[in-house]
Amino acid sequence: MRSHAAIGIVLLAVLCPPALAAEAPPPAGPVDTSGWIGSNYTPAYCSNQVQLWHDFRPEAIEKELEAAATHFAVNTLRVYLHNMVYDAEKEEFLGRIEAFIALCARRGIRPGFTFFDDCWNHAGVTLEPQPPVPGRHNGRWAALQDAQRQDENLPRFKAYVQDVVRAHRQDTRVLWWEVYNEPNMNDPFTAKIREAAYAWIKECRPDQPVIACWDDSPQTDIVDAHNYGDDFGLGGAWDRQADLNPRKGTVFTEAGARWYARRPASNGSPVEVVRWLRGRRARGLSVPGVYLCWELMVGNSHCRWYWGTPDGTPEPAVPWCGLLWPDGTPVSLAEAEAVRAYATGKPRAMLFDDFEAAPAEPDYPNWKRFGQAGAGSRYLRLSGHVKTVAGQADWADYVLEAAVMLKDAGGNAGLVFRANDPGPGPDQMRGYYAGFDLKTLYLGKMNNDWKPLATFDLSKLASRMETDTWNLLRVAVRGNTIRVWFNRTHGDDGLRIEYTDAQDPVLKGNVGCRVQGTSAWFDDVVVLPVDVLPN
Repeated sequence: MRSHAAIGIVLLAVLCPPALAAEAPPPAGPVDTSGWIGSNYTPAYCSNQVQLWHDFRPEAIEKELEAAATHFAVNTLRVYLHNMVYDAEKEEFLGRIEAFIALCARRGIRPGFTFFDDCWNHAGVTLEPQPPVPGRHNGRWAALQDAQRQDENLPRFKAYVQDVVRAHRQDTRVLWWEVYNEPNMNDPFTAKIREAAYAWIKECRPDQPVIACWDDSPQTDIVDAHNYGDDFGLGGAWDRQADLNPRKGTVFTEAGARWYARRPASNGSPVEVVRWLRGRRARGLSVPGVYLCWELMVGNSHCRWYWGTPDGTPEPAVPWCGLLWPDGTPVSLAEAEAVRAYATGKPRAMLFDDFEAAPAEPDYPNWKRFGQAGAGSRYLRLSGHVKTVAGQADWADYVLEAAVMLKDAGGNAGLVFRANDPGPGPDQMRGYYAGFDLKTLYLGKMNNDWKPLATFDLSKLASRMETDTWNLLRVAVRGNTIRVWFNRTHGDDGLRIEYTDAQDPVLKGNVGCRVQGTSAWFDDVVVLPVDVLPN
């Protein structure tokens, strides 16, 4: 055991790093983050970042990275480290970081690494994996443990940080180093660590920028922003953070999440964030990098539930966070298309409408309405007995997806497809309709009348059916086969109806949205070639 005098000397060296650290030159001008498109990453099998580095599974990780690059053109990931793994198995930990960086490089992904965190569990975290807590957002996430928040541990923390950075300080495969995620700046020890760890990293003279929450501070080379709101208007909260310090530039290391269940507003969905980015680019403003929808994977972190959701809450109709299901399938094809097209400049959609630019009037550009529509922008709002049609009559095989929110408990709402000769009557068209109410998912055929083809009992879902909640409806048509997905949840593939129409099938036609005796909102309507649908 060291004497108190020896410990004091060590602490003095730790808290007062060499002069070269303070003299490390800042980045010359703002860091251009405009090309950074990513998300936070913990593998789907992991309940926290400790499990990622202790129970390291390269095969599973490689599959998820491949899906991220393929469907979203992700080129960066924010990845959390933890000192507990370094303390227990230093050499294995450092080797796994190198292995992870190599896996990312194969897919053109440059990770950034976060050293410390003040979120969620401050005690009771173990090296061995613990099962996720049903319904609890980030129920096993590991903050810096309270038992380690002592000055005598500062030398260990410094070694942890510097051993990682020194191994990769000139590694072009690494994008940045982050000192601290969401530090509690009312805690003196947290404030001490944030300041000291920034200096520890700078002492290594890395080529990469060093960042830290919250927003701007002397301990960050780039404004490190988080936003879970929907204030995307000119001069709104997102703009203010993006423009906070033009000399540094901005990256949103946490850029929004979806509209959760019956909450009153969106938290900044990937589609909304991408539209905002495009708007800034069009106005000639700086464009920040973004890490979307909190995390890449819908997995054992349980971030598909909202903050503070009671334990045991049923599965959400649509995950709050996460871009990919554990099998690598996008949660939303509309989100995948929006992000991938933004990142690559190569859209694939035959039709895409998020209605953000729509006027607050019943008629929406590019849509032909049959019946009386409700007014309002940002979403397509239909009430009563209405359908609205878009697209081309010669479209044959495609996948159609939309988010649909029932505003009333009666009636049903959904999507029409392969629609021909539409008219004002509720069933006046030739084609198909997939719709739902609070109890049943319907598939039917119209020839100026209604012919039911198949149904699915929605009480079988792991999620609840409610009004004022977004549902995700997806239809794929290839030849005379129709497949309908609805509200996929963790542990199933979401395919609810598969039907082959053997009697005079309708093989071509437009797409559209329809309500029958109800009010509903529609959003993020996308039509893609059926070949882009993941197997």
